[in-house]
Amino acid sequence: MRLGSSIVRKYFLISLLGSVVPMVIVGALYDRYASALLEQITGERLTAQLSAVGSKLGSFFDGRIYQIETLSNYPTIPAFAAAGIDPGGEASTLLRIEADMPDLYGILFFAADGGLVRVVAGQAASGPPYWSDQPFSVRDMPVTKAGDLEIIGPAPPQDGQSGWFLVRQTLRNQHNGQSAGTIALHVRLASVTELLGGSSLAGIVQPILKTPAGYFDALGLAVIPGRQIVAGPEFLPGWQPLLVIDPDQLLSPFVAARQGLYLAAIVAATVIVVLFARLASRLRHRVEPLTHGAEAVAAGRLDYRIAVEGDDEIGNVAKAFNVMATRLQDTMDRMLRVERLAVLGEFATGVAHEIRNPLATIKTSVQALARGEKDHERLDLLEDVGAEIDRLARVMDDVLAFGRPHPPQTIALPMDDLLNRLLRLMTPLAAERQVTLSIQGDSRLVIQTDRDQIIQVMLNLVINAVQAAPSGSRVTVTADADGSAHALLQVEDQGGGIPAHILPRVTAPFFTTKPQGTGLGLAISRQLIELNGGALDIHSRAGHGTRVQVRLPLAGERA
Repeated sequence: MRLGSSIVRKYFLISLLGSVVPMVIVGALYDRYASALLEQITGERLTAQLSAVGSKLGSFFDGRIYQIETLSNYPTIPAFAAAGIDPGGEASTLLRIEADMPDLYGILFFAADGGLVRVVAGQAASGPPYWSDQPFSVRDMPVTKAGDLEIIGPAPPQDGQSGWFLVRQTLRNQHNGQSAGTIALHVRLASVTELLGGSSLAGIVQPILKTPAGYFDALGLAVIPGRQIVAGPEFLPGWQPLLVIDPDQLLSPFVAARQGLYLAAIVAATVIVVLFARLASRLRHRVEPLTHGAEAVAAGRLDYRIAVEGDDEIGNVAKAFNVMATRLQDTMDRMLRVERLAVLGEFATGVAHEIRNPLATIKTSVQALARGEKDHERLDLLEDVGAEIDRLARVMDDVLAFGRPHPPQTIALPMDDLLNRLLRLMTPLAAERQVTLSIQGDSRLVIQTDRDQIIQVMLNLVINAVQAAPSGSRVTVTADADGSAHALLQVEDQGGGIPAHILPRVTAPFFTTKPQGTGLGLAISRQLIELNGGALDIHSRAGHGTRVQVRLPLAGERA
């Protein structure tokens, strides 16, 4: 098979290109990404990030310094710190408000000798020196001087307690200017480390905070920095943000990506070859029935059907092929039936014309002989001949009606008119045969049909049902809408039914199982129903009765 005529090969090449080209593009993007990443790490971006973090940290400490200076300069704070004296309660109120800030555990007061003398707990306070008997001392902690302020600590998290540090300011007696101890803000260490933020290169670049007491990560946990560090500006003596770079973590993604690209290329090529080999085999297996089906239909086997496998496009094509074959078979059957009926009708009409005239002459002669006949036996014989001539005349009328039906004159016929007419005409026959006749339906329906023709059809169907029904059984006639623009009339009996091998032939012209039948009743009924835009279907099983369905177009909406 040439490449140009093989869909599978075309798609194989397209898919192969579709897998190789992205690999090439990804490889180029990989190199650009690696270069850009190295430049990002070693360039000005990290320096700018450190400067921004240093600015945020400096602003945080400026805020705490302003806060401690405001408290230390408040007139009644020194007296409150030394002896707990607060005449107006203003100092206590101010301290409680300031201690409740989210960045503080509380506010501490120390004596001149460094001992803790008073605490004001904030909402975040826990453990010593607030709600614990454990000693609280800052004597051995590192101290950073910032003017006349002291930054004590930080203390790392331990024993379930969060890390912290103090921002301490000396208190002066307003009367003599002597030292009245110190006031300190008990600050959460996490409030500072949280300002380090994250990094756009998580796992490769880690922001940490350098302090006189060690290094802390963004969670406030003590860490040991790696060997490659980018230092930021100091915002306090000994306090500065750092970025720790892990070279192994930096290079491992590039190595893994390169290996992944090679592996992906091999796997993709292998998978594509295997998949398309299987696809070619399966597609050939799925397409061959379509080819065989087309060849079978072309050879005249209109009953050939393709087995449908799956709900994909090929399955849909198989379904469409089967629908096409069914409709083509129905169309051909209809055309053959129409052609056969046309020939048969033309022949029957000619024969009927040729027979009716001699029958009329014979009928007249028999009647003349009967009037002058004195012998009773011969008179009975002549009357039997006349009855047979009448029967032949009726048969000829049926033949003419079948071969040359007049076009329907459709009107809007109310359903209750049709049902009432059937009830009046057929009740005597049903009573004579001891059959219960039940006629029911939706009286609001209005059908568009030829009145005389539909009455002729329904009378014929009900007569057949009554004649087929055994004594004591029931014949039911129902009428209702079928959910579309048609009315559905059903005639159902409880007779012996029709054998399956006979059912397809019961509407064929001149086919009958009745000794006295002409075989034209159902054929004419079907012909008239189709002329009125409807359809006639017969459902039956031997021993289970027969149900005849007639569909006719509705005249419009329900009345």
